[in-house]
Amino acid sequence: MSLGLYIHIPFCRSICAYCDFFRGVYDREKAEKYPAALECDARDISKSYGINSSADTVYIGGGTPTVLPNGVLERALAMIKKHIFVEDGAEFTCEGNPESFTEEKARELKGVGVNRVSLGVQSLCDKTLAALGRAHDSYQAKAAVERAVKHGFRVSADIMLGVPFQTQADVREFARTMRSLGAEHLSAYMLTVHKGTQLDDMVKRGEFTPDDDFSADLYYAFDNAAREQGYGRYEVSNWALAGAECRHNIKYWTGGDYVGLGAGAYSKIGLRRFHTAEDTDAYISGNIARITDEEMTESSLAQEKVVFGLRTRMGADAEVLTAAGVDREKLLATPYFTFENNALHIKDEYLLISDGIIVKYIL
Repeated sequence: MSLGLYIHIPFCRSICAYCDFFRGVYDREKAEKYPAALECDARDISKSYGINSSADTVYIGGGTPTVLPNGVLERALAMIKKHIFVEDGAEFTCEGNPESFTEEKARELKGVGVNRVSLGVQSLCDKTLAALGRAHDSYQAKAAVERAVKHGFRVSADIMLGVPFQTQADVREFARTMRSLGAEHLSAYMLTVHKGTQLDDMVKRGEFTPDDDFSADLYYAFDNAAREQGYGRYEVSNWALAGAECRHNIKYWTGGDYVGLGAGAYSKIGLRRFHTAEDTDAYISGNIARITDEEMTESSLAQEKVVFGLRTRMGADAEVLTAAGVDREKLLATPYFTFENNALHIKDEYLLISDGIIVKYIL
């Protein structure tokens, strides 16, 4: 069975106001050393876990992978492929930010085999982008999408919902603009204010007040606009034109195996989930520490498939429900669930509270 390969690049030009991901400010010396560390990581994980499957999806995330100097990514991939085989025709995604997705970067990514680009647009309102601490403006965002399409990439664009100064007109315009520019995939993420971030400070100073009810209105406005433009929702936060769904992310949602390389990267192999320590300096020096997060059973893995399946268009199929010990009839007696095409689904009107429903009825 094929697996997914995730490569984490923990460098950003600057830190956004809302971000609490594992990342650090870009350092050229560390970036130049990173490929050798990735090779060491790939060699170790391949031997330690007996990986003999090839990767049919590759996803380079971060951080901001497009901040790497030209040539670094090519060198890293050549080293990684000595130990983990990537299939011809693999879905090969690289994340990027508009300001660093230049013509030169587009050519470089095309040259190393990337065929799908996920751009962190987040908003087309300059006032919102400034409040979020983004390094690009709306003009750069649209230019980046156009550039990616011109170079033949399949393009995904991210938007954040519930952010400062946002209106329903903004999110509807985002969907229309991305479709007109040629983006085939959209991801929409509800804002979470994390402690210790710049956005948390804004909330404490009274400069921004999150509004859950309005955020829900924004979500449904965006969903309607995306559907009007031909995007189908296939997961709570993801919409795609037919055939443009992200195969790599689907592996996560369906219990597939994936190998994560890089400081802070997560892996799931068989019934074990683990991650590499979040310490870039130690990682570069060759100290690659694996931290076990979970030793699953077949039953707990089935339960996880139910949880993720309920967030998707595919739902949780009858076989998985049985393996997880879920009482389907009991769930169907509540107002939240429906059973269609041999799979259990959460009804559309309850998707935004699906996490609470899942905790109450599944976990």
